[in-house]
Amino acid sequence: MQRLTRQRNAVFSAFSDAGRVLTAPQILAHAREIVPEISLSTVYRQVSLLLADGEIAKVELPGEPARYEVACKPEAHGKAGHGDSHADHHHHYFHCSSCGQVYLLHSCPGPMDDLVPKGFQVQSHEVTLHGVCASCAETADKGRAGKAH
Repeated sequence: MQRLTRQRNAVFSAFSDAGRVLTAPQILAHAREIVPEISLSTVYRQVSLLLADGEIAKVELPGEPARYEVACKPEAHGKAGHGDSHADHHHHYFHCSSCGQVYLLHSCPGPMDDLVPKGFQVQSHEVTLHGVCASCAETADKGRAGKAH
């Protein structure tokens, strides 16, 4: 485990402040609220250390930049339907096609065995829903309401 520095604390606190999955530039923006002089290279260095320590996890969506989230602790999800070990835990995401933000979904559709052909065995699954987040939907609704008058 690495020693706690102002930069590491600023990077890690970005996750709790934002409450969602973040890209490195988004982490930088949050971290600069605590350590104004922090650089993007320092953020990447701290992200790398936090990944190595298992404090955060990498979230990869096809065609998108890497994002990061706080890693789940095994005891935090033992009865959540994801299994009892950290390796069995997984998340699903909602990707807003308007603003590009990625949000954690707090449920899982469960086993996918009934979706595959007979004889196939599902070993894991990933679910990413695509659409418009509440904030973008509200902005779009206000825009449509303004044009109607």
